[in-house]
Amino acid sequence: MAYNFNDLKEDAKSIFDKAAAKANEAVDYSKTQLDRAQLRSKIREKYTELGKLCYNMHETDADETGKMKIVINDIRSLENKLDEADKAVNAKKCKTCKFCLTQNDADSVYCTKCGEKL
Repeated sequence: MAYNFNDLKEDAKSIFDKAAAKANEAVDYSKTQLDRAQLRSKIREKYTELGKLCYNMHETDADETGKMKIVINDIRSLENKLDEADKAVNAKKCKTCKFCLTQNDADSVYCTKCGEKL
């Protein structure tokens, strides 16, 4: 069977589509990593704010409890968002078997359920 121009065109399109999909995955992963770093930074800022409130309360005997509760709730909310982002990253690290759809560790070479090469 002769290899014609249409076959070449289809193969090139397939390769391009796969490369574009991988590039999109890399961009999504980078965005997720950036989001996680920003969440960690916001959490540190909130802890600093909480520390300042605590210090001011100690120094001035002013009741900052209400403000402190708000900051603590903000910290909890940010930590929940960070946990969700961490779970999303860890889920992307898994390899899915094309044959049985089992989730495998990222470093697995063979599927733990059916033994097919990943």
